Amino acid sequence: MKARLLAILLSASVLAPAARAAEIYVASQDGGVVSRVDPDSARVTATIPVGPGPAGLATGPGGRLYVTHPDHRAISVIDGPAGRVVARLDHPGSPFGIAAAPDGSALYVGDWRRGEVVRRDPRTGEAMGPAVPVPDPAGLVLDRAGARLYVADREHRRVVAIDTDGMRVRGTAPAGEGPFALALAPDGARLYVANVRSNDLTVIDTGTLAPLATVPVGAMPYGVAVTADGRTVVVSRQHAGSVALVPADRLALAGEVAVGRYPEGVVALEDGRVAVANWFSGDLSLVDPRAARELARLPLADGPRGLAVALR
Repeated sequence: MKARLLAILLSASVLAPAARAAEIYVASQDGGVVSRVDPDSARVTATIPVGPGPAGLATGPGGRLYVTHPDHRAISVIDGPAGRVVARLDHPGSPFGIAAAPDGSALYVGDWRRGEVVRRDPRTGEAMGPAVPVPDPAGLVLDRAGARLYVADREHRRVVAIDTDGMRVRGTAPAGEGPFALALAPDGARLYVANVRSNDLTVIDTGTLAPLATVPVGAMPYGVAVTADGRTVVVSRQHAGSVALVPADRLALAGEVAVGRYPEGVVALEDGRVAVANWFSGDLSLVDPRAARELARLPLADGPRGLAVALR
């Protein structure tokens, strides 16, 4: 099984620095490493061997980073500041998408092989309560309070909303064909869903779980992020080698920015920039959505796909 991933990620020194300093972590699936990137200098400051096939990443408090290995039934735990793996948690099945509770109390893991989402202890890897059945879990995103988890069910044209208190399904929302990546608006009022096979973006009201719009964005939209001000949705398009720009107030395609080859994970930083992991060209693009241009490109280890950002 070839692991794929929803994204989370980045910054550099081309614009003014973000209000809070951050470090960027990039999982290179083919290289079997996680790279730590300093956003102020846009340099790789550590290369951390994690074993084969790293996919999903999540950051927790205290500089902890969690990395799934779908083909190897494991989750690596990284001490980010130290730049090293400190634990390896066993996970039966194929762990892929992952999210961490803001207070560090739990991990939420989507399992491709078992068709479920489970809450795990981040210290021991033990399951904390019953799993929630989701037949084909892809991207996971947790709201800022850690109270609501959203899961893309990639083969069933829907998103599953789970209340983390008790791991109960709150409801489902319809999506397009092959929903894969998810991103929440900064205020949590909207959920954006990248649908890989129907080539569009579903916009969902998180209060009612009702769809608000469907926006055509081009072939193979694999990753999605919302700028820190909530004004622009940025969607990576694998086949086009670009990201689509969708204003949140109009919900229509407004432009694109060329990046590297086969872009996948994309995420926004507080200073307005976004970053994009380009799998085939082995690099990271820094993009200014306001100016609609690529600012810089940083070479990385082979196969960068998963991204995470951690505050220092």
